[in-house]
Amino acid sequence: MRHKVKWWCSLSLVQHRTTVVFILFSLFPTLLGVYTQEHDINMPHQEVEFWARKIGNHIFHLSNAFALYNDIKDNFHSRDATLQENDGLQLVKEMASDVTNMMKFKVDAVNRIMNVAEEASLDKYKQDEAVDYFNAKRLNPSPDIPQEAIDDKNYRNLSLLSNSHFDGIPINESVSSVHVPTNVYAKAPDVINAIRWSGRLDRTFKSNYELDPTLSWQYFGSSTGFLRQYPASEWVMDEKDPDLYDARLRSWYIQAASSPKDMVILLDVSGSMTGLRKEIAIHVVLNILETLNENDFVNIFNFSTETTELVSCFNDSLVQANMENIGEFKKALKTIETKEIANFSKALIKAFELLQRSNSKYNKSGQGSQCNQAIMVVTDGAPDNYEKIFSTYNWPHFQVRVFTYLIGREEKKKRDLSWMACANKGYFVQVTTLAEVREQVLRYIPVMARPMVMYQEDHHHIWTGVYADIAHERHGHIVDPKQIEWLWEVREGKRQRDRTENYQKLQKLVKDSSSLTNIHALQDKWQVENFLRYGEFGLSSRSIARIKAAKMRKMRRQRLRRRDIQNFTLKPEVREKIKHEIEIMLKRRVKRDVLVLIPNRIHDYDLWKHHKRLLREQEKLEKWYEDIRMGRRGAPGLKEGYRLMTSVAVPVFDRKKTSTKTANLLGVAGTDVPIREIEKLVPPYKLGVNGYSFMVNSNGYVIYHPDLRPVHRESNAEFQDILKPNYNSVDFAEVELTDYENEARANDSELLELRKELVEQNPAERMMNVKIHLDDMKRVVQRTQKYFAQKISGTPFSLGIAMPDGYGKYKVHGQIELTREIQDRRAGDVMDHFSTGNWSLHPDWVYCEYKYDQHQEDQSPEALIKEFLSRAQKPNWKWRSTRTRPPPDPIMNQAQHKRWKPSMGSDERKDNYYCDKDLVQSLLFDARATNVYSREVKIEDKIKDKNMGSQNFGITTAFVATRSGLTRWIDNPSESSSSNGNSKERHFMKVHNRAIDEVWYKRAVDYYKEDQDAYVYSVPFDAATRDPDEVLVTATRAIFVEENEYRMAPAAVVGVTIKHRKFVDFFKNETYKCPSYPSRDSSCKKAKTCESTSLNCYLLDDNGFIIASENEDDTGKFFGTLEGTIMESLVQSEVYKKIQVFDYQAVCLDTQEKNSMASILTTPIQTLKWFANWMMGNVFWVLVKTQLYTLWDPNEAWAYAQGQWDPNAAPTDEVTYSKGPINHQSTFGEYQEMFPDEAVITEESSGEGSGKYPEEDGSGREGSGEEEIALYEGILEYEVQDYLDGIPTEDTKRTESPDVVGDFPPLELAYINKTHPRPCDKTVYLYKLQSKKLKQDGLYKPVKGKLSNCHTNGCGRPFSVQKVISTNLILVAVNSLCPCESRKVDIEPVEVEHNETTSCNRLLMQHYRKRPQSCVNYHPDEHEIKLCGGAGSLGPSSVALLTLLLAHIYNSMMQS
Repeated sequence: MRHKVKWWCSLSLVQHRTTVVFILFSLFPTLLGVYTQEHDINMPHQEVEFWARKIGNHIFHLSNAFALYNDIKDNFHSRDATLQENDGLQLVKEMASDVTNMMKFKVDAVNRIMNVAEEASLDKYKQDEAVDYFNAKRLNPSPDIPQEAIDDKNYRNLSLLSNSHFDGIPINESVSSVHVPTNVYAKAPDVINAIRWSGRLDRTFKSNYELDPTLSWQYFGSSTGFLRQYPASEWVMDEKDPDLYDARLRSWYIQAASSPKDMVILLDVSGSMTGLRKEIAIHVVLNILETLNENDFVNIFNFSTETTELVSCFNDSLVQANMENIGEFKKALKTIETKEIANFSKALIKAFELLQRSNSKYNKSGQGSQCNQAIMVVTDGAPDNYEKIFSTYNWPHFQVRVFTYLIGREEKKKRDLSWMACANKGYFVQVTTLAEVREQVLRYIPVMARPMVMYQEDHHHIWTGVYADIAHERHGHIVDPKQIEWLWEVREGKRQRDRTENYQKLQKLVKDSSSLTNIHALQDKWQVENFLRYGEFGLSSRSIARIKAAKMRKMRRQRLRRRDIQNFTLKPEVREKIKHEIEIMLKRRVKRDVLVLIPNRIHDYDLWKHHKRLLREQEKLEKWYEDIRMGRRGAPGLKEGYRLMTSVAVPVFDRKKTSTKTANLLGVAGTDVPIREIEKLVPPYKLGVNGYSFMVNSNGYVIYHPDLRPVHRESNAEFQDILKPNYNSVDFAEVELTDYENEARANDSELLELRKELVEQNPAERMMNVKIHLDDMKRVVQRTQKYFAQKISGTPFSLGIAMPDGYGKYKVHGQIELTREIQDRRAGDVMDHFSTGNWSLHPDWVYCEYKYDQHQEDQSPEALIKEFLSRAQKPNWKWRSTRTRPPPDPIMNQAQHKRWKPSMGSDERKDNYYCDKDLVQSLLFDARATNVYSREVKIEDKIKDKNMGSQNFGITTAFVATRSGLTRWIDNPSESSSSNGNSKERHFMKVHNRAIDEVWYKRAVDYYKEDQDAYVYSVPFDAATRDPDEVLVTATRAIFVEENEYRMAPAAVVGVTIKHRKFVDFFKNETYKCPSYPSRDSSCKKAKTCESTSLNCYLLDDNGFIIASENEDDTGKFFGTLEGTIMESLVQSEVYKKIQVFDYQAVCLDTQEKNSMASILTTPIQTLKWFANWMMGNVFWVLVKTQLYTLWDPNEAWAYAQGQWDPNAAPTDEVTYSKGPINHQSTFGEYQEMFPDEAVITEESSGEGSGKYPEEDGSGREGSGEEEIALYEGILEYEVQDYLDGIPTEDTKRTESPDVVGDFPPLELAYINKTHPRPCDKTVYLYKLQSKKLKQDGLYKPVKGKLSNCHTNGCGRPFSVQKVISTNLILVAVNSLCPCESRKVDIEPVEVEHNETTSCNRLLMQHYRKRPQSCVNYHPDEHEIKLCGGAGSLGPSSVALLTLLLAHIYNSMMQS
């Protein structure tokens, strides 16, 4: 019985336990549901919907009232504004006709220069006759130059006046000036003779400029090396840089001097080609490459026992000699190795067979020049002349010319190589020194030109591709595009110097740790790295961003000062007078910053006028550089400070008859054509907002296009103004991104067909769906566009225009007939239309302009329009069309020519002008329609809804911009006193005054289709790095003139700017309220509003950027960087659409290997080593300036060239450290892993790092800028976040202060990760709001979502999304209680990864091209010319370079 009871008790216990477990399991879902339901209940979906509606209504009505939207819209409709259909095909025909006529003037100008030059060269002069010319490098000596030097170097004074047509450069229109390169002996007989007879060109230069006032620089480049240019100007040089400009290496000279060519370079890499021979040979190849252009095709083969391609990708093919391919060759030349014995037979056969295949008559793809062909043999000697090979492959037609370069001084090896060249219509030279390489290489160009010269009458003119220019290349302001690598080295040197200085500061801090407020910072790798980069400990990411922005501002000020000094050099007497006036005013305690603003205090009127001009120019330059800083497109033809140009040139032949058969090329005549002059004839106002024009050449390369980005756009200020490696070979297919493109270089058939029509110069009309990126590739628009194209006759160019489908079909037509307005006495003065508010005009559009403006005072567009409207009210006013007319017919007699171009006196010349009638009269119409911003009317009186109250939530400015380029604004008095008056930033409207070209204008017009009532909001991407009181929110809304839902066109955009802080206060005020409960309900406050700690609230714009949040530091950031998982959920919920965009103009930065430089011991041996390094540093200085820097990897000497190490500095003592307690197990390699590339914190960084470190360019506006730098995302994983703010953690507070005197800091930390730019493809996913997906039954409804089971405890993160009515914003509320892990979704472009095959395919991808029409490669009498070269010698040019080297070393020794 007892056993039974026990059993029963046991059974009962088991049953009891089972029951308990069953009950617990049955309750678990309920408990979990309660937990989940608790969080769902806490999501205030109804409140979010109410807040969004309340915010939208309030800011919509206030913005409408302040901007006077309804008044302006009514004015456009009541003033009889109508719609006209845009005929794109007819429009592009008219524009192409204008451009064609303008181009004909340029061609005629260079033809006249050519004719006069050929005639002048026939004149006979006495050899001892003095030559009178103005040396561009010896003009107007400064007072610092002693009189002896002035007399010895033949300085001359010449009156130079600043001229805006020539970019503000002081010029003299009466004469030309001559530039002789350093490597050319100026007193050589042939040079002196050519300078003498070319002096006759001055009259032709002046006549051309009289005939065509749009002419830019005219020039004649002599085959002897000098350049004569008109108008005369001083050659500006940096005293630290030698002048090595040589016109014969410019693309306009080389292209005109010979027809296109296919070239194979054979480089001997046998065992004998070592040491100096190898360096000379490489430099010969480099110089040959620099003589090639985009119409040439080339390949390089290394040959010893076997013959192999230098670049393995270019297997068995000729590649186009564009900058990217040339860059591949240059990179490969650094890696060649010499070995074995040279097999000339294999090499020559390989070259001949390749050229034969490339010249096949069946080749219809356009690849290869199919014109001149050449083999360039670079070797130290050949054992035979290989006559059999030449007879087999090249005789009797001699299609291939052979040029041979003998490296070294051995005379015995000349015979065979000389025979090869002479027997194959080539040329032989012997190169013995590095200094003579350039001159010897250039000798092949006249030989290639012989057939063309012998025909005499065939002067084909050529047009170059686009190239970049600062002010003007022939004035020393430009870095040759082929010297981009050198300039990059200079900037890298600057970065190294800054880091070295910080390293030295760190050494001092280690020795004297008492000055450190936080000694533990030395233990933190992140803190140390930040110190080495920025020179401070305890920096937050926001502080770092501000440091970088300050550096950019400093660079901008330095540029302004340099530009002012160059353009406004005061005479000594004027300088003394200014100094005297300043001293007088300072005694009267006049502030320096208002010194020149008080005309009655400057007694000399001319002096005051000069000061006023300086101020005006300073303001213009500040605005110009502000545009660059803020990432905006510059003026027409301006891309981030570079002037884009093309040139037209013709060869000049020697017509002398001599007893010995010769064919001498005298030189090349040419003129520049700034892209801005082309764009003037394609006025943007005719294309409308979001329409644009472009130009493409016969290679398919872009001459200009709104998406052409030739300059690096990194956040690091040091790299912002450097040209990209392939900026002038950007293909049309790389700037137009079709909407079907889902993989890199997808080669869309529609796009390629349009491209082919452009290349063939056929009329084109097509429609494509495209993706347009804005704001430095941070926003994207999908659009259907219509394309129209027409050829530019007489050039290899095609002009195209693109206009949006839909609103781009029509344009608003509304004009005030000026003559009627003036005659109507009731209308009043036409300037009355500009009476209210502030106003400005598009700074780059031509309303009215003086044709000959060199003597006109530099005026703003506003001052010019006032002047011309005043003139229009006087009798005999006439409109003078901007349309160009064809140049005069050559068969015109004198009377006909006089009627075509009547002669003008100086007064008439000053008064010669033209006006764009349609644009000016449209401007008057817009001015009348927008003349509403009266200061007498209070904005608050316009608010009809009294329930809104008087709160304006910080509106500072109301503005309107119109189709005619007019921008008007009025400041809110209640806000302007506190914002504009003490603001350090320029007024928003003075910066953003480009009307239809502004991003906020374009976005408002595009968004009109989404919501006609909506204002489009934006903030600067870098708002978190700015002074919060300076940050503005921009809200804009488009005004359309509509006839029906299909016929409409934009007329204007109105908007307001709002103080961001007050906007956020308004946002918080609304979202902290409880609409569903009494305000006294505390539970609502705790759980149902954004004030709750469990709820994060954001206002996002239509591209996912944060406009407002509770955290001020979030402003301007992409939402995905904070809430990546939520952002992905919004994409899955179809709130946002994810769109992939490719960047085919990207640049990636590859980290270069570096050698470690140990400290130098002060021993005799080390002193000798230091002296050797010092000598080599000076030698390298000259080699860099002579473009020899590419011969090796200058890991040590590059520092000398860039100035980061002083070559004259004495050797430093080796510093020894005792070991300290700091753990240095992390070697420098670990630092390299953590910081793979300093420059990777940039847009143009390599793909691996770009996702980690967002760009920070300190830009300041919608359109560029960037979110705050999240420098080191992984820092939270290391639990040292507090260090970023300079606050030690609790653990470190409890530890003792460590002894930091050990082997820290290691020397390796002083080195930067040196980088090298290379072209690459990048991709990025951008986001676009889908407003229609948020609508249900015509109303916006909240989107409810939840991240379920995103944490181990099973919790989730619910969120609510609601469209803010009448805006482009959404309100997002996210529950923050569940500690879910959130991925980061970035919008930084990353490199498209290519394997070896796809990478080669990218380089070899050659789209259809059209060969130049002119090809002259044969003359039947050329065999009579016996000149085929001889031995090189140390001539005057070599002596000049060696003298330069010795002089520099001597100066360095004297300074030390």
